[in-house]
Amino acid sequence: MKKSNDQEIDILVLFNSIYSVIISGLLFIYRIFKGVALRWKQLLALLVAGVLLAYITPNKSVSITKEANILVKINFDAGNYVYDAIELINLKLNSEEESFFKDQLNLSDEEIIGEISIKPIIDIKDIASKRIEPSEMTALFENLEYEDSFLITEGFRSDYDYHLINVSLSSNSTNTTIKKIIQYFNSNPLFISLKERNSNRISQIILDNEKSINQIDQILTQYMTSQSTNSSQLYIDNKEINANSLIKTKIGLQQKNEELKYENLTTTDTVIAVNESNVLFEKESFFSNKLIYYPFVLILIYFISISLFGLYKYFEKLDSKV
Repeated sequence: MKKSNDQEIDILVLFNSIYSVIISGLLFIYRIFKGVALRWKQLLALLVAGVLLAYITPNKSVSITKEANILVKINFDAGNYVYDAIELINLKLNSEEESFFKDQLNLSDEEIIGEISIKPIIDIKDIASKRIEPSEMTALFENLEYEDSFLITEGFRSDYDYHLINVSLSSNSTNTTIKKIIQYFNSNPLFISLKERNSNRISQIILDNEKSINQIDQILTQYMTSQSTNSSQLYIDNKEINANSLIKTKIGLQQKNEELKYENLTTTDTVIAVNESNVLFEKESFFSNKLIYYPFVLILIYFISISLFGLYKYFEKLDSKV
C-alpha cells in the first residue's frame, strides 16, 4: 500500500514538473510579446531607421554575391595550361594584386573575382575513347566522383575535353565579366601558339590525305582503263592490290578530312564556353539584402542592450541584498 502511494506521489511530482515547464514557457512567450507590444514605437523607429540606412549606404562593389558555373571545352590538349592559368589567378587573388586583374583580365573596379576553381568532367564514353594503360585505369576509377550526372575526377584532368569552371563574383559582375575571363585564356600567347600549331597540323593532315586520295584515284583509273585483265585484282610493282580495299580507304580518308575541316572550323579558340549565356546567378544569402540586414542588426542590438541592462539591474538587486 505504501509502495502504491509512493508511485502516485512520484507521478504527481512529474506532472507538476511538466506543468511548471509549460507554464514557464508560455509565460516567457507572453513576456516577449508584451515587451514587443510595449516597445512597438521603438521597434518601428528602428525598422524605419534600418530601411533608411539601407538606402543611403552606398553599395559595396567588393561584396561577393554572384556565382557562375561555366561548362567549357578545352581544345589543343591545353588542359594543364588552363589549370595552371587558373592557379595563377588564385595566387594573384591571395596576394591582392589588383593590377593583374585590370591589365590581364581587363576587369573594372566593380568586377571582382572572389574565387575561381575548375574540375574535369568525364563521360564513360570519353574514357572508353582514350588510350589509357591498364595500370592507369585502376587509379582513374578510384578517383572518380559522381556529381550532377557527370563523372568528375582529379586524375587525368588534362586528358578530357570538358571542364566545369566555378567563379565567385561581385554583385556588379555580368555575363561580360565571364567573357573577359574566357578571353584571358584565349589571349594568352601560349594558347595562341597552340591554336596555330593545331591549325597547321590539321591542314597538313588534310593535305596528306588529299594526296593519298589523288594517288588512289590514279590507281583506280589505271585499273578501270586496263584492258589486259578481267580480274578484280590489280598488280602494281608486282604487288597485288584489291580495288574494293582502295575504294574503302578513299572513303575513309574523305570522311576523315571532313571531320578535320569541321574541327578546324569549330575549334576557333583554346577555351570555348559551352553554356555562355545565363551562367550567373545570385547567391542565396539572408544578409546580402540590405533592406533586411540593417533593420535586423539594429533590432538585434536593441534587444541585446535591453537584455544586458535587465541582467545588470538583476545583479544590482542581488548585490543590495547581500
